[in-house]
Amino acid sequence: MKKIALNILSFLVFAALLTPLWVFSHLQFPFITSKAFFFRIVIELAVPFYLYLIVIQKSLRPEVKNYLNLAVLIFVAVNILSALFGVNVARSFLGNFERMGGVYYLVHLTILYFYVQLLGQAGGQYLKRFLQFFVGVAVFVTLNGLLGWLGGPTLTLDPSLPARVSSTFGNPIFFASFLIIPFFLALYFVVLEENKVWKIIYALAAILQFVAILASGTRGALVGLSAGILAGSMYYISAAQNRKLRFYGFLVVGLLIVSAGILYGLRDKLPESNVLYRVMNLRDSNSQARLIQWKTALLGSKENFILGVGPENYYFIANKYYNPQITQYDPSWFDKPHNFLLEVLDTNGILGLLVYMSMFGLAIYGIWKAYKSELIGFIETVLLISAITSYQVQNLFVFDTVTASVVFYGFMGFIAFMWAECDWKVGTKTDISSKSTILGPVVFISSFAIMLGVLYISNITSIQAAKLVSKGYNYTNYNSAKAAEAFESAVKLPFNLDPRETANRYSDFAVTISNNIKGDLKSEFILDQLNKATFYQRKITAQTKNEPLLWMRLALDELSLEVFNRQNFTASKAAAEKALEFSPKRFDLVQLQLQIVGREKDWPKAQILAEEIVRLNPYNSDLQWQLAMIYFLNDNIDQAVKAGDLALEQGYKFKKLQEFAWYIQYYESKQNYERIAPLLEQAVSLEPNEIGLYVELAKVYANLGNYEKARLLAEQVANSDPSQKATMDAFIKTLQ
Repeated sequence: MKKIALNILSFLVFAALLTPLWVFSHLQFPFITSKAFFFRIVIELAVPFYLYLIVIQKSLRPEVKNYLNLAVLIFVAVNILSALFGVNVARSFLGNFERMGGVYYLVHLTILYFYVQLLGQAGGQYLKRFLQFFVGVAVFVTLNGLLGWLGGPTLTLDPSLPARVSSTFGNPIFFASFLIIPFFLALYFVVLEENKVWKIIYALAAILQFVAILASGTRGALVGLSAGILAGSMYYISAAQNRKLRFYGFLVVGLLIVSAGILYGLRDKLPESNVLYRVMNLRDSNSQARLIQWKTALLGSKENFILGVGPENYYFIANKYYNPQITQYDPSWFDKPHNFLLEVLDTNGILGLLVYMSMFGLAIYGIWKAYKSELIGFIETVLLISAITSYQVQNLFVFDTVTASVVFYGFMGFIAFMWAECDWKVGTKTDISSKSTILGPVVFISSFAIMLGVLYISNITSIQAAKLVSKGYNYTNYNSAKAAEAFESAVKLPFNLDPRETANRYSDFAVTISNNIKGDLKSEFILDQLNKATFYQRKITAQTKNEPLLWMRLALDELSLEVFNRQNFTASKAAAEKALEFSPKRFDLVQLQLQIVGREKDWPKAQILAEEIVRLNPYNSDLQWQLAMIYFLNDNIDQAVKAGDLALEQGYKFKKLQEFAWYIQYYESKQNYERIAPLLEQAVSLEPNEIGLYVELAKVYANLGNYEKARLLAEQVANSDPSQKATMDAFIKTLQ
């Protein structure tokens, strides 16, 4: 029974490494949810076998005196405390479909960590096969990604091609982040393996993964890889006994650092398609947005400095301390700071950050301890330290993902086993069984029954919800009846992991059909869906209370209902004001208020809001022209023209003649022909069949002294419209 349980456990732990392969297109956020649900189910199925084994055999139990074990467990405890005292308890524990994080997911990662330790304690072959399988899966997804890059067959469509590679991850950053530790493990086996053929195979595996990281074009991963290799090289060189090796080694490292500095200085001269250009260029919009978001994260760390705002609750910091400058680079709603250490600081507080950093420090100590105990050689030590260093450095530029976390905790389990192995003295490691023969089966049966219930509640119903929401979203523009049926079924499901996303998608659907562009839907159906979606959105928003994005969605729902029923805009106003309360510097929330006020035609109030919008986001020419239009509607013509001039300087392009006819008339009244000419040229391009515009433009050219242009345009008008020939001939004579 012990052998059977051990084999089943190893099979399930190996299966957990297959997490990167799964992409179920019928689920919402398929590149994330598919992997997370698979991983959670596998881990939960393995729990009864793990408990059975540690009950019946003491030597398989995790070592309590292992400080790395304690740090991992304390980190879970801190996360639980942070969640309980945070700003959104449900989200902290359960996460959401888009990220699939939270305390519940962290518990699964921690269980994997202890599973891997048990495999090592059960026998070296189990752990060695686990690590080999680890590398094998990484090579498989690497080949899949590179084949797609070269135009070959792939497991799933890669949305990042042709510029970058993401394989089965849907995001090149996630792909590169996953490959870092397996890359070093492949090199680890190159050193460890005695068979020359296998040495070559592992070397090829490392080369393939390195090429894939380059092909992903992920700066964070490349910087992390460079830092890890540099740290490993410095450690290797400084420990070398040969003076020449140390001298030339430090010389090479120094030359590489200088070369990197030169490349950074010459970054503008590199081709934009070059990977080096992307790595060295830190002035692009993506980098600037990250820097601003990091400042926001540091500013927000004062919110519950000890325990933070709770796991997965960074959205609260991002909204409360929102910096409007970010709109010129990235106007997205951030729920991650794209720096995992800053995220831990904000969500778990300084206590969580210290515990997490202690995990990193203890992992390095565990590797060094294994080397001192002659469990691993010097080069293997260098490679393992490089692996953990690279992973943590790249975490400074990304947030932890499902697959990267699986890799990290699996690797940490391997290090924890080596630590335990060092502590066992020769001859003290014995196969001691528990005295109780009945306790093992009792624990197995009871835990198996419990885990089946947990599996159903935490995964199956949420998978159904993700599937139904995805179905409703996909049918929105094609079959409204089927979309409505899917959404109505989704909101009725119990134990939905992410009711927030269900409510948001249902709201999107209801607002879309309320516009009914095709005019093919019955008003009763539209009103019914608006009422149901709004009711569910009210419920979810009230549960969360502090998320402005939810209040904004609710305001849009209420507005659609009020417009449809021809009611006053009381409810939508209240929801919009609530949204702005939690993120007072987001211009799009003020824009929502302006949308409501505009429907009421309250132009004085609209002017105040439009001025506030431009103050918050002075970089957007569309918003500047919007202000000009509202000034015009308030009869503030001079202010309207001034705002319009600024909008054009910022690059605003007119979309239809009606929006700037008044603007042309103003400059005509001032006889400012230099301003009128480009405006009429835009008018002609928008209304090419309006002959009167050509006539006016010809006159403007004449007033500017550009007689040749005026004559040619007049001849064109005369040829196009015979009724204008006499007038144009007379006009041409005045030019002569």
